[in-house]
Amino acid sequence: MFRTTTASVFKRSSIPRLYSTTHQIPFDTKPFPFSRFEACCPDADAKQAENGFVPCKSHPFPPVLGKKIDMTDPMTRPTSIRHIVGCIGSDAMEWTRAKVETVPGIMQSIMTTENQWLKENRQAQAPGDGEKSVLATVAERPAAVADIPDVMLFPEFKVFQGAPSTNGVIDQSSSLYHALASIWQNPCNALPPLEQEQGWQDIKADTVVLVCTHARRDLRCGKLGPLIVDEFNRVIQEKGLQDKVEVWGTSHFGGHKFAGNLIIHQRGLGGHVYGNVRQCHVPAIVDRHIVHGKVIQEIWRGEVAPPPSSI
Repeated sequence: MFRTTTASVFKRSSIPRLYSTTHQIPFDTKPFPFSRFEACCPDADAKQAENGFVPCKSHPFPPVLGKKIDMTDPMTRPTSIRHIVGCIGSDAMEWTRAKVETVPGIMQSIMTTENQWLKENRQAQAPGDGEKSVLATVAERPAAVADIPDVMLFPEFKVFQGAPSTNGVIDQSSSLYHALASIWQNPCNALPPLEQEQGWQDIKADTVVLVCTHARRDLRCGKLGPLIVDEFNRVIQEKGLQDKVEVWGTSHFGGHKFAGNLIIHQRGLGGHVYGNVRQCHVPAIVDRHIVHGKVIQEIWRGEVAPPPSSI
């Protein structure tokens, strides 16, 4: 969705880099209690499908879709080092399309603005190798002002309230435009100051969970995603974490065959993608990843936004 850049050419930039070239991921040394898409309460009366799917007595899921989930292939990840999220609410027109950028809205505006920026600044853009360095999705998180989408940036944990646009193009005078332009020039750049008086706010939560619920793109995530969102909200409420954790449905970010898919952004830990998640797994994910800050390797698809390094 965004133009490509690679870390190998970032040395030439005079702007400080946000990311270090290497960092250690704190994988959990404690075994995860489930294998990929394993049920917590397998239905002994149900026949195991050819792909290994077994229904769960406690957490129902349509077998016709369970049979279509890949539980064996190596799980791929979105190739990115930043994540931009348009906050459009749950009733926006984008959810009625398989590709959210095909209807007027924040994603279409960002893409149109990027294309315009590229035409005017080709010499300023760092060359790439075909790898997508920025992941862009929309989420069900409501905007601060109705019908004017907000934009979240990760790993900064910042939100721009009320993205200003004219005729489907982000206003060049806005701080949002300048932040996006810095990313388009080089996704590893440290962003310009994101000040409150310029429209930016800190995301109050320490953790943001984004679960793919994009039914128009694929029914596997479309059916399983909302169930996972509900289970996250139940567990978070039970543990008294509702002020520290946000959970939202999000649009497609690749790998529907590995449903359920989700991204967890956490301060200091970065953004990590998990796949083959069932409702059964949510309590353990909350405990290990959100509470204890450990990445679960058994269901890990990769990293989408490394934590910021010291500059």
